[in-house]
Order: sequence, then C-alpha cells, then structure tokens
Amino acid sequence: MNLFKEILEHLRDGVIVVDSSGIVTYLNRQAQRITGLDPQKVLGRPAVDVIPNSRLNRVVKTGRPEIGKKQQIGETVIITNRYPLKDEQDNIVGAVGIFRDVTEIERLSDRISDLWRARELLEAVIESSEDAISVADERGINIIVNPAYTRITGLPREAVIGKPVTVDIAEGESMHIKVLQTGRAVHNVRMKVGPLKREVVVNVAPIFIDGHIRGSVGVIHDISEIISLTEELTRARKLIRHLQARYTLDDIIGCSPALQKAKEEAMRAAQTPVTVLLLGESGTGKELFAHAIHNMSGRRNGQFIRVNCASLTEHLLESELFGYEEGAFTGARRGGKKGLFEEAEGGTIFLDEIGELPMSLQSKLLRVMTGGEVRRVGSTHPVSVDVRIIAATNADLQKKIRKGEF
Repeated sequence: MNLFKEILEHLRDGVIVVDSSGIVTYLNRQAQRITGLDPQKVLGRPAVDVIPNSRLNRVVKTGRPEIGKKQQIGETVIITNRYPLKDEQDNIVGAVGIFRDVTEIERLSDRISDLWRARELLEAVIESSEDAISVADERGINIIVNPAYTRITGLPREAVIGKPVTVDIAEGESMHIKVLQTGRAVHNVRMKVGPLKREVVVNVAPIFIDGHIRGSVGVIHDISEIISLTEELTRARKLIRHLQARYTLDDIIGCSPALQKAKEEAMRAAQTPVTVLLLGESGTGKELFAHAIHNMSGRRNGQFIRVNCASLTEHLLESELFGYEEGAFTGARRGGKKGLFEEAEGGTIFLDEIGELPMSLQSKLLRVMTGGEVRRVGSTHPVSVDVRIIAATNADLQKKIRKGEF
C-alpha cells in the first residue's frame, strides 16, 4: 500500500479519493498543487464542501464512470476522469477522480481560435475590398489575390497564383520585387497592368516576421475611371465659357419688323429680373440676344457664364451646374467645388440648348428659379444664390411637354 501511494504521489495527474459517503480520504501532491487545497483541511471532509462542483458523490451514487469532463476550480481548468471504486463483492465503496491541469492549453486554444477568427475576418476584408490586393512570398511568387485584383487586371486567379509577381505588369517594373529587394515600402506608383493595360496606382509594403522579410503586400487602385472623368471634365470645361458679355442690341443688325420686335422685347426683359427664354432656329443669334440682355440689365458688371446643356453627360452637367461636396463621387475634389450657379452670383447664367436638359435636373433648376437656392451633389444643405437665368433652345418645348420630356 505504501508503494502504491508513493507511485500516486509522483504522478503528473491529480488524484482525489472519496469513500462511500463522499468524504475525502486521499489527495496526492499534484491534486494539492492544482486545486490549492491543504490536506489537513480537506481530509475527512465531504468533497462537495471543499470542491463545490465536485461530482464524485454522483459517481458513488450511480456507479457510472464519467470520462473526459471539463471542470473549473477557481481560475484553473481541469479535464477529469471519475471512476467508482468497488470491493470484491462489487459493492461501491467510493470513487476516484483523476485530473490534469489544462488551463494553459485552454488559453492556447482560445488564442488559436482568436487567430482563426482574425484570419477569417482578414480574408473577408481582402475578398470584399474594391481595391485589388496581392500578396507575394519572399521569392516574389504570388500567393494571394482577391476578386478585385482579377477584375482590375483582367487576369484570372489561376493565371496568377504560384506565378512570379511580374505576370500582371503591362508597363513598368514590379513594385513587389523592388520592395523585397530593399525592404522599404513604395507609394503611389503609376503603372499599367493586365492585357488591357489598365491605369493603376500601386502601394506595396514589406512583410516582416521576426525581423526578416517574408513577403510583400500590394494594394492596387484603379484610376482609369478617374482619368477618363478628368479627360471628360477637361473637354467639358472647353464647352463652358466664362465670358465678358461682348454684344449689345447695336450689334444685332437688321431692319425686319420681326427683328425689331425681338429687340424691343429684349430691351423690356433686360429691365426686369425675370428668367428669359429665347426661342429660335439654330444660327439665328440667340446667344447675341443673351449677351445684349445681360449688358442692358443691372447685372452687367457681374459674371456672364454660358453652358451648353446638350454637350455634357447628365452626371457631369449636374456637378458643374450645382457643385458637389467632398466625397460625393469617385474623383470628387477635396473640399468639394462650387457650381456655376454659385460662381455666377450677381450675374447671369446662359443655359443654351435648355430643351436637352435631363428631366432629373429640371426639378433642381426649378428650385433655383423659384427659390433662389441650389443644393450641391452629396449635400443636404441648400445654398442661396442671386443669379439671373437666360435659357435658349431650338426645340419645340410644347411638344416636349406633351410627350412628358420637359
């Protein structure tokens, strides 16, 4: 018996024994260390008094073992096996609990679970990013690319993974290779990628593990749309003229009764603040009349801005006329931008080809005409403006109204 106890004292597992009444009769050194119990205060006492969640009494009553059960004792987590003890007549005379401290294993398991959750979150972020993301190992081989990468470069994942990082470059050098060689990040490098030679801006950073470079991660921003919009905006600005109104009624030469009547009506209109609509075929001098009306009005010292409503896309026309807030759309200028109605403050804006103004913008124009205020794209706050509107068209507006187009 002494040899048996000596063996129990040197086990790595904790051992607690109770008799048929649930009284603790033995606990080895490892049990003392794990539970923090003092044998002098525990021996001879009911197990449930010293270990409140003990199930050894349950095993004594049922005679059924309990294997691989997790149990919390204070701050310690154990895995325990509980067995009934029987005499030669198969009577239950007690129970033994054999257990091991798995607190650190549990903590490690939790950390591993946290790492897996973080990895899943990171993968979800990479997969859902609108920017192309690529990751290379230290040899310069692609190991991760996201759906945005395949969309922007035009290269399927299977054509990239396991291949050198140079596989996607149409023009320029690989920033992954440069970063892997130097260990320094690169920022805002313009390149062309994929078979379509799409314009992009590339940012690449090294990945260090234990002080050694183990790879690089690149983020690719597609700027082809911004470049296209910039070019369209440049073309549009050529169609929007900020003019000093040069013409007066004296520059409109003719002696027909119809022309004389038109000049008289223009003169009367100039003396009032009302909105003016000029109707007539192309080439009949509607813009000359707009100049003359402005020059005869009290706004003659203000801006005269001409906009051709038929020459711009709906989105571009809206942002030019009404302005926009920062972040209102891709490529929006930092700080936002005033619209032409605001720039024409105290002056006149001449809307040529008004009949081609999109329906969605007609309601916004009506708000300017009736309320004297504009609302920038992306804003909820109106801006008051003091501007006179002169519009012109060669279209049959009555017909457009009947067709629901104006």
